[in-house]
Amino acid sequence: MLSTHIYASAESNPEVDIGKPGDSNKVSRTIQLVQVDNMFLPSEITVSESETIRFVIKNGGNQKHEMMIGSMADLKKVANMRRKFPEKDHSVAHLVQVEPGEQEEFIWQFGSAGTIDFACPLPGHFKKMRGTITVERK
Repeated sequence: MLSTHIYASAESNPEVDIGKPGDSNKVSRTIQLVQVDNMFLPSEITVSESETIRFVIKNGGNQKHEMMIGSMADLKKVANMRRKFPEKDHSVAHLVQVEPGEQEEFIWQFGSAGTIDFACPLPGHFKKMRGTITVERK
């Protein structure tokens, strides 16, 4: 099931090429992530430039979690807003929301080589629930 909870907005930090929503007909592989109540498994992912990935995110924890990709500056900004306004809809970044025991997926096409961060920006989760995506040159 393609999540309806993913949002695109990279304007706040154009130096980081985080990519864009991908085409399901161009998926090269699937990467499965498990969220537990203090971490992502795995927390380090490697992809290639222009590669289209289907992410399958399973929440194996007891709390709602999110996965947001972006620059660390953007992730910190959203995490700070989540802490100040936890009930507000924060659809300002590349984000998928996953309830306990649920699974969501989204398809993403990566851009140019570099490092992209991901995290759960919810209050109390951000400091430990982080990871990196290394985008390698072809």
